[in-house]
Amino acid sequence: MTFDRIAALIAAIGTGQFYDRVLALLGTLVDCERRLVIKYSRFAAPEFLVNESLDEESTRNYLGWLYRLDPLLRLVSEGNVPAVTTFAQMRSEDRSNAFYDEIFKSGKIFDELVLFLEAPGGAYIAFCFDHGSRLATPEEIAAFSAVEPVVAEAHRLHVQNAIAGGLGSIYGDRRVGVLVTDAGGQAIYRNSAWEATVADEQCADLVRLAFSVGQREPSHWHEHVLHWEYLDLDIAQVRSSRILFLESHAPGYLKTDIETALAAFCSQYRLSHRERQIVEKTMLGYPTSLIAEKLELSAGTIKNYKQRLYLKLDITSEREIFSLFMSHLLGHL
Repeated sequence: MTFDRIAALIAAIGTGQFYDRVLALLGTLVDCERRLVIKYSRFAAPEFLVNESLDEESTRNYLGWLYRLDPLLRLVSEGNVPAVTTFAQMRSEDRSNAFYDEIFKSGKIFDELVLFLEAPGGAYIAFCFDHGSRLATPEEIAAFSAVEPVVAEAHRLHVQNAIAGGLGSIYGDRRVGVLVTDAGGQAIYRNSAWEATVADEQCADLVRLAFSVGQREPSHWHEHVLHWEYLDLDIAQVRSSRILFLESHAPGYLKTDIETALAAFCSQYRLSHRERQIVEKTMLGYPTSLIAEKLELSAGTIKNYKQRLYLKLDITSEREIFSLFMSHLLGHL
């Protein structure tokens, strides 16, 4: 870690460059080029704030449906979010979760080192460093843990300064509307996402709807979820204030039992027990040689099974097995 990076982080507090600067600071502590920043909200789908890891197609797949297998989303949805963690450390004992974790990681992620920052509204900002072929080292994990209190305090100051300074988007996000009111319910801050969704003449009614239920309790407005909480910020003009969040409701972490899902998929396509074994291991990213070893068959036999499997499923590649299974799974929820 360099003092220049710390100075750059401090200078970015309250500006749109804050999360880039945090990522750059953490990047000095780990040998990794694939990195990104993701915001996890209570109800909306995750959103990339910085993406230096995924290509355009992978980004579309993640935001479209793959996020529902994201182990980090599972932590957030369960309310069990450590300040620093890795994929290896969060290995699940649950069979379904473990299977989904392996599918998620099959996209060239061997391990991921993550630092979480808590944000108002039950949201979390995750700084993720993807390792393609190795585990995060104990030294990297310790370095992230050591710097986390500094980054967390800088983040607290960033949020309050972004609100006080009228920054168009506190988190750099575009999905979640944010409104801050004074003690009397008058709006003193709104982000660009709120302004794009809520007309001026609707704002007062929406504030009343939010405050008709308790803190952090959700209300529904059209296809959106509205919730609020008291704002604990040490700035004179926003003391005793409340912050409202307007989120588009998106499907959350996938909780379907994997055995039931695989059985239904194989039944629909009339797959044999052996074909099911091959489908399962293919989705976990196993190469033909390893599938053959696991099933105690020759590589040639596995290739023959796969060719017959492709005909049954009307596909031409291993990649399509995964897509077909996920389409089946998500279509039956």
